[in-house]
Amino acid sequence: MPIFVYEGISPSGKRSTGLIDADSSRHARQKLRAQGITALRIDTQDAGKSSTDTGTSSGRVKAKELTAFTRQLATLIGAGIPIVDSLAAILDQGMEGHFQEIIASVREDVKGGRSLNGALEKYQKIFSPIFINMIRAGEESGTLEIMLDRIADFQEKSQETRRKVLGSLFYPIILMCVGILMVLFLLTVVMPRITSIFEGLKATLPLPTRILLAVSGTLRNHALIFLGATIFLILAGIRLAKTQKRQLDEILLKIPRVGPLITSDQVARFARTMSVLLKGGVSLQRALEIAETVVTNQILKEAVSRARELVRNGESLGGSLRQSPYFPRLAVAMIQTGERSGQLEELLLKTAQGYESEVGQIVATITSIVEPVMILLIGSMVLFMVLSVLLPIFEMSQAVQ
Repeated sequence: MPIFVYEGISPSGKRSTGLIDADSSRHARQKLRAQGITALRIDTQDAGKSSTDTGTSSGRVKAKELTAFTRQLATLIGAGIPIVDSLAAILDQGMEGHFQEIIASVREDVKGGRSLNGALEKYQKIFSPIFINMIRAGEESGTLEIMLDRIADFQEKSQETRRKVLGSLFYPIILMCVGILMVLFLLTVVMPRITSIFEGLKATLPLPTRILLAVSGTLRNHALIFLGATIFLILAGIRLAKTQKRQLDEILLKIPRVGPLITSDQVARFARTMSVLLKGGVSLQRALEIAETVVTNQILKEAVSRARELVRNGESLGGSLRQSPYFPRLAVAMIQTGERSGQLEELLLKTAQGYESEVGQIVATITSIVEPVMILLIGSMVLFMVLSVLLPIFEMSQAVQ
């Protein structure tokens, strides 16, 4: 069935573009009209030769869209609908943008006889190795709908953990940014106008007032230098983080509160990925290869890499991870228990759940410490500026009396 590119007006009155499969342009108009879209232009497109086939298109797909697609596909396949028809049904729901083009192309590949995982492999920037390997295992074992449900569960849990962490850090970050902007505004705009009355006085100004005048003058007179220095430090920090990543990752693991937070997050990612893959029938060696890609801390990534090599040589997973001084002993003990009892997948899942909970607790603790410290720091700076203005006024009033 050909694929058409359309441009039209949605029911809300907004201009919309996308792809739709139909037998003819007339049929495409009918399908669009059924969706409430008034077609302005319909052109044919060879989906098999679209730019998305290379997997290098610059479009991005939101995690929420990918999770919704996975859950819908699992539901449709679980209801006994063939893959091609399931993908067509998802397309008919009015998806828009880059992701629609990808799904349309995948549908054409599957319709042409290609496996679903083979069609998805062309878009490895969109579909992770976990996703593709789980799909492959599901197709080989005849449990594709189960694997899709597990992938969707994995995606939803990952997004939930991310939302919790970002939500906890949102307020402190906003507070810090607002505080910095407020102090800069007071120093560069407000204070010069207030303190200008003191510059003509012959009397010696109090030390806080002199400090405030000096800082305010320096910021106003050398604003471009400070801006350039700030940009330079940021760029230098980014470059340092790339070139000295291993050293920085090792330092971060040794910082109180921060180290345990990073370790818990990385172990939770590793354990949940391993659990999902092993439950899906992926081999231990292949699961370790994929799980290594989700670990971003270089020190812990090296621990997983060494464990993978040792497992290839016949060592147990728990014993291999125990050799790393950075991998938590509790996680190792849970993995070893799972290996001995034959319930490695379940114990890995419990390990992930435990460390995800610990991530939330650590973030909450750090937030509870950072917030009052930042409020106290900003309040102290504002108090200093207020006193710097009030002290000379107070001395002048005393002199008049």
